Amino acid sequence: MNNLTRYTFFLLFISLPIISVFSNKPHVINLQKARYKADNKNWSIDQDERGVMYFGNDIGLLEFDGIEWKLNRIPNSLTARSVAVQSHNTIFTGSYEEFGRWDRDISGKLIYTSLSDQLDKALFKNDDFWKIWIAEDCVYFQSFSSIYIYDFETVKPLRAEKEFLFLSKVRDEFLVQQMLGPIYRLKGSTLTKIEGSEIFRNTDVRVILPYSTDKYLIGTSTNGIYIYDGISFNEWNPQLSATLNSAELNCGIRASDGTYFLGTILNGIYQVDQNGHIKDNISTESTLQNNTILSLYEDDLGNIWAALDKGISYIQYIENISCYTDQRGNTGAVYGAALWKDKLFIGTNQGVFSITKEDLNKPYALSRMKLVNGTQGQVWALKVIGEKLYCCHNKGLKEIQANGASVDVYNIGTGVYNISEAIYKDRSLLFLSTYQSLKIIDRETKKVFDPRQISEPIINADVDHLGNIWLEHFNRGIYRCKLEDNLSGFQTFSYYGGSNKDNLPYKLKMFKVGGRIVLLGNNKFFTYDDIANKIIPNTLLDECFRNIKNLKQVIHIQNNIFWALTDASVYKFSYDGYEANILESYNLGMNLSLVNTYENISILNDSTSLICLDNGFLLYQKEKSTSNNYQHKLPLPYLASLETMSTSGDVEYKGISQAAQIPYDSNTISFSFSAENAFASNFSFQYMLQNVDNNWSAPAKINEVTYARLPEGKYVFMIRSVDNLGNYSEIVSYEFEILSPWYQTIGAYIVYILIFIAIMYGVWLLILRRYRNLHLQKIRHRETKRLRALTGELQQEVEQKSAELLTQTSFIIQKNELILKVKDIIDEFYSRNKSSALIPLYQKINALLNNNLNTEDDWKTFLLKFEEKHTGFFKKMKALYPQLTNNDLRLCACLKLNLETKEIASLMNLSIRAVENSRYRLRKKLNLLPSQNLNEFFLDID
Repeated sequence: MNNLTRYTFFLLFISLPIISVFSNKPHVINLQKARYKADNKNWSIDQDERGVMYFGNDIGLLEFDGIEWKLNRIPNSLTARSVAVQSHNTIFTGSYEEFGRWDRDISGKLIYTSLSDQLDKALFKNDDFWKIWIAEDCVYFQSFSSIYIYDFETVKPLRAEKEFLFLSKVRDEFLVQQMLGPIYRLKGSTLTKIEGSEIFRNTDVRVILPYSTDKYLIGTSTNGIYIYDGISFNEWNPQLSATLNSAELNCGIRASDGTYFLGTILNGIYQVDQNGHIKDNISTESTLQNNTILSLYEDDLGNIWAALDKGISYIQYIENISCYTDQRGNTGAVYGAALWKDKLFIGTNQGVFSITKEDLNKPYALSRMKLVNGTQGQVWALKVIGEKLYCCHNKGLKEIQANGASVDVYNIGTGVYNISEAIYKDRSLLFLSTYQSLKIIDRETKKVFDPRQISEPIINADVDHLGNIWLEHFNRGIYRCKLEDNLSGFQTFSYYGGSNKDNLPYKLKMFKVGGRIVLLGNNKFFTYDDIANKIIPNTLLDECFRNIKNLKQVIHIQNNIFWALTDASVYKFSYDGYEANILESYNLGMNLSLVNTYENISILNDSTSLICLDNGFLLYQKEKSTSNNYQHKLPLPYLASLETMSTSGDVEYKGISQAAQIPYDSNTISFSFSAENAFASNFSFQYMLQNVDNNWSAPAKINEVTYARLPEGKYVFMIRSVDNLGNYSEIVSYEFEILSPWYQTIGAYIVYILIFIAIMYGVWLLILRRYRNLHLQKIRHRETKRLRALTGELQQEVEQKSAELLTQTSFIIQKNELILKVKDIIDEFYSRNKSSALIPLYQKINALLNNNLNTEDDWKTFLLKFEEKHTGFFKKMKALYPQLTNNDLRLCACLKLNLETKEIASLMNLSIRAVENSRYRLRKKLNLLPSQNLNEFFLDID
């Protein structure tokens, strides 16, 4: 980050004091606890290459990426006494009877692996591991009883005759004091005693730091601080030693600017220069929340983190800015200031306070300020005009004299908001903005003029290049006036804003640029067009501040340089009427705010400005030219993890080293991201997912974003950091693909094609079957018609056969009956006329009749006709009843024809009784029951 500006931004889950320091003037902010206990001890601090901070804490290993706190608990909920970072992916911690390593998995979470499990726990029973140092080829874990060396495969103990205190690393060397004894140099697994270090017997060496290029700074708890040049030990600064002995030195670091930060048990942190002189003491007197400092660490930006017996503090340096804040409210809110006669005068809501330049650079400067008698009450502004210092007070206009007294001047009779010099028609005037109206003082005659046409509270007054007097109302619009030549009143005046139906903001602020008045309201700028005699937008300034919201006030510094103020930031910019550029920007951070509705910056001189706060002030001192802050290249974001979640809630993490292919049923994805030094730097993040988001998201201080139920396709997730001026970092992008659902994969499409082919084949078979059925139906219809015709023919033939059979049977029966009648007539005639002559004739006739009565030809004809109608009848009867004789079969045929007994007797030339007997014998042969009808039996046989 550019050293021009360091921002303070706070988004914490534990009670975290934030200290912003310039010229040893810290500002401490205590944040309320939210997730982790504020009263926890914090034992050690370290940082990885991505700027992520790690804290060894009573409840575990705390991890802070500048946005989110994460707690990593050690097994058995042990305290993390020590922490050492090898990389973002590997961290080592030491605890009670336990030490190990943390490795980051694909989800970004730290997974703990115990290294002490390789050893017998009895070796370090009741031991805490207080220090961890990483060498090129090993890691040292130090407890009071021993040092353990981890070569990234195995752990080996390093034993000594006596116990150790604290292992320290100075440049590439490792030094450790034997408990209440001399100091040893550790190289590999060998301890070498440093000659002359016996002077540290009976005291604790708490700090060993680099001094100069090849010397050592050795600090003890109660026996002072020494310089070791490789030969001898010499006390560094007796006065410093005495101070630290009474506070009990506990820890320390050498900062990148060459100064030393020394933490004590009893009195906070001492900042010491290279000569051993105390530059500052940061303690509970400056609202540090605890005086017991357990560890100190300097981050990549040169800011200091302090692990306290209660919480964590952050000391941040802001170049060009020195912070003077009074958390106790003894001085009140600051409304204005002036530098006069080598003293700084501060106007507050309690009165005017003064402090010398020398005292201003001492610790606890605000407590050295002195109240100027007679100024008690609300002070609105302090102005140096000529050789005089004027105080705009609630009780009127006061002049502060060189002897420190204050007197009322000009008998204004009302409260004064502001005072300004003006040249009007070659007359030197003072414009007084008062509670009641504008008052004008002629500096030569000392006469006070009171134009009464505008009896309103005026907070600011100025004159433009045309001689127009501009008056800013305390709560609403702006007046543009023309003074009478005798200053007694206004010739004319116009009113702008304040619901005047001129489409201007209700409340307007004014400042002057090169003789012209510029107005500010609702985050827009306006200029008076004297030709058109109306207020018009100032597009140059609007464009310059397009990304800045909540502009409150603009203060002129010198020439074409100005301050612009929002509710939480200040901007230094240039504007000459033709070009506008922001030169510097400063974010005030949380709980470090301007005075609401009366935001102000007092210009002390060309290089020094005082930013008024509601609990103190910021002193801006431009000592050298630096590049514009807003042109600084913002840190590049990095992706930490990619999480996918299925519809059933199952979570899976994907590697981000290459493009991921994500199953469709896990299409809810979350990206975790951050950037280096996200905590100390004033920037936010913007993200966009191509093919989903049409525009970049609104800037936000977040580290995770989720997209739910993404459809299939290829995506590019883009993220960038953005500051409050709208400047962007380079875009970091990540490509991934949501795979098609199983029913849209190539395999599925192949299955669909096969199913389609099968369906089409099935349809074809159905159609073919349909046509076959239709064809068969046609064939069957034709066949049915043919069969019906054939059946008709057969039926006709059967009927014909039946008729023929019936005819033949009737013929035979009638013939036999006729023959029998003829025979009976002949027999009767012969019996009456017996004559021998008639005997031959009788015999011939009788023989002829008998031959015609029993002829086989008739039966053959009958049987032939019967067989034509009842085909196979005789074969079936013979097969079923082999015992049947030919006569039986003939009787069966007669019964089949349903002939009566008389007809059967006539047909078979038998008597009726003989037929009855034949029927009886036939029933027996057929095994018919008495209840069965013989005729019906034969009718059922086909």
